[in-house]
Amino acid sequence: MGNENSADSPLEENESWYANDLQWINHIEVFQHKPVILKKVENRLNKLKELMVEELNFCSVPLPPGTDIEKGQIVKGENNNGFPFMSLDIPQNFSKTAMFTFRTLFWWGHYLGFALILKGDKLPNYFQSLSSVRNKPAFENIYLSVSPTPWDWRMEYFVPIADLSEQEWLEKTHLLDYMKIIRIYSTAEESFKELDWTQAGVKFWKDMMPISLA
Repeated sequence: MGNENSADSPLEENESWYANDLQWINHIEVFQHKPVILKKVENRLNKLKELMVEELNFCSVPLPPGTDIEKGQIVKGENNNGFPFMSLDIPQNFSKTAMFTFRTLFWWGHYLGFALILKGDKLPNYFQSLSSVRNKPAFENIYLSVSPTPWDWRMEYFVPIADLSEQEWLEKTHLLDYMKIIRIYSTAEESFKELDWTQAGVKFWKDMMPISLA
C-alpha cells in the first residue's frame, strides 16, 4: 500500500510555486533594512512624546480625570492588515465606556497618521463641535473614520470631513459610537522624507484639541 503523502503526490493548486513566489522569496533587501527604518520611526515617536509631555504639562485646558500625560505608550506590531506598524498614544485615557487619546500611527507602506479618538457620554457634543468648524482652514485634509470600529485604519473607511454635505454628515455620524479624526501623510509622497513628525504632531494636537472641550 503506497504512501499518499509521498513526494510523487501531486500538489494542491494553492501549494504550487508561482514565478513571483520565488521572486519574493529571494527579495531580501527589505528585511535587511527594516530594523534600521523602524528604529528611526521609534526615535521620531519618542521625540514627539517628549514635546507632547511639555505641551501637556503647560496645557491650561482640563483633560478627563486620570488621563496619562507623562508616560505615553509606544506599541509595535507586525500585522496591521498584513503590514508592520508602530504607534504612540499620548495623552491617553481608556476605560470600558470612554476613550480619549491622541494616537500617532506609522503604518509601513501606507502612511503616518495623527488621530484624535474620542468616545463617551460627550460624543454628541464632540460631533456638534466638529460640525461647526469642519470647513475652517485648520480642518483641511482632516478625515473622519466611518468604520464600525475605531481600530480600522484602512483608507476606504476615511472620508474628508469638509466634503460631506450636511445630510451626509448627519447620516454618517449618527451610526458611530466613537469619533476618530485623522490627518494623513502618505509614505509614498516625496515630501514625506522632509516631514518633521514632532512639529506636525503637535500642530495636529493644537488644531484638534478644542473639539474635545465640547
